[in-house]
Amino acid sequence: MTYASIWTRPRRAGEPAFIGGHRGASAEAGENSRDAFEQAIAAGADFIEFDWRLTRDGIPVVFHDDTLIRLHGDARAIREIDHDDLHRIHPGLLTVPEASEIVGGRISILLDTKITEPEALRAGLELIAPHLGDDAPVAFGTRSLAASEVVRQHLPDSPILGLFRDYGDYPDLSAMGGAWARLWEKDASAAAVERLQSIGLKVIVMAGTPTHDGVGVISNEAMADVLAAQPDAVMLNDVRAGLAVRDMRQSRQLNSPGG
Repeated sequence: MTYASIWTRPRRAGEPAFIGGHRGASAEAGENSRDAFEQAIAAGADFIEFDWRLTRDGIPVVFHDDTLIRLHGDARAIREIDHDDLHRIHPGLLTVPEASEIVGGRISILLDTKITEPEALRAGLELIAPHLGDDAPVAFGTRSLAASEVVRQHLPDSPILGLFRDYGDYPDLSAMGGAWARLWEKDASAAAVERLQSIGLKVIVMAGTPTHDGVGVISNEAMADVLAAQPDAVMLNDVRAGLAVRDMRQSRQLNSPGG
């Protein structure tokens, strides 16, 4: 069966927002782990997001933080540690090729690209490109226009999703062929979503707040409010809860007079 990527296929009128697992179903299993990915797929998520960085010896690994301090009390940066040492400290560590092998062709993938230095990013893209599969495009989350341009040059068929702090850069992202833009939950008003959609970008809302404890965490009531703004996708930790809120809202719309 041909797998259709959510990042590139047209949205149908009235289609509910896609729901994705932030670092997999990270409310149910360890973030960026095999189990978190499997849980998200089993729950019926539309996509999973996972982060990638390069180790000191140039191995692309699935890891969110710049350092080990939060998870392991070690202040060293990931780029300062060789892969084998990092794996001993963090036994569930996956490389990007391993993660792609686990989930490729089963669910849409968003690679949150933590690498910002252009030369390092080019090197990383060359390493992971052969492992991304041919069934459906993998989207790259980028944090700047410069990083977006590097991805566009090296992987022109890969959709680019802006994870920008400065929302004012999104028109330029659209102009260079970027496809998606992230808004944080607090900024995801119906007007803000519509503005981005009007310039040709699909909108993904990141639930929660940009803190270690708050990112991806959202109540059912707040999730319903986010969906009411009509974004194209929402990303959160608790995939099952997000899907339940979306499906309940969709059911009510279909069963309402004129729905």
